[in-house]
Amino acid sequence: MGCPHSKIESALDRWTECHWHIHQMENNYHLPDPFRYSLNSFIRSVKEIPQLLQMGLQNSPDYQGTYKPFVDSIRSNPLFSKLSMRRDFIVHQGMLNVLSTGHIGCVEGKKVKISFRFPVSPLESSDDAYERFKQLCRSDSTIRSMVGPDCDSSPCVWREWKIEDFTDMELLELTITAWRLIGEVISKIVVLHGGENLDLTFSCGHDPASIKRKVFSQADFFLSVDGIPPNT
Repeated sequence: MGCPHSKIESALDRWTECHWHIHQMENNYHLPDPFRYSLNSFIRSVKEIPQLLQMGLQNSPDYQGTYKPFVDSIRSNPLFSKLSMRRDFIVHQGMLNVLSTGHIGCVEGKKVKISFRFPVSPLESSDDAYERFKQLCRSDSTIRSMVGPDCDSSPCVWREWKIEDFTDMELLELTITAWRLIGEVISKIVVLHGGENLDLTFSCGHDPASIKRKVFSQADFFLSVDGIPPNT
């Protein structure tokens, strides 16, 4: 038997598309609408994969005994099941609600100097949250002195996205887990026909800590909050 790539080409293409959507989530982590659009697209693509696998393999004489259990293993997985339900919610009721938490403070290079919990709305960009923080520092000298930057540090916003039903897992981690889950099944089908395992390492992913963190200009903060021009 030859490698079944031609039979599952659509499923492989959709799985690759899921990979791309994850990177769009990374790139837009601090922008609520593009982040949510990318998440919605990821969930849509994930949900289509079992159906595409079934369509590509159902005419094989080995479908019931070999391939169908693989397809069913995706559909019965709790994570995939919940994501599918979320996709149905998007289609029938509208916008997918995501949860956003935040901290704000300052960093020295990559090292966190100080931070404190600071609410960041799911509909608010990290830039807008930072502007609220600057206004708070202008009006409250104690907050400014405690958590604002000094000559050795820069202001920073940290945020984290989650989704209902998965509050113990950050959203990027969750989507990569789902991508690997489906990749493992597709890989088994390919190997069964003499092909090679798919690469599931996601080595091209960015550092999660750096994605969640957005560092702002120290000089801009001093000028905007303290009225001190840069290099003075």
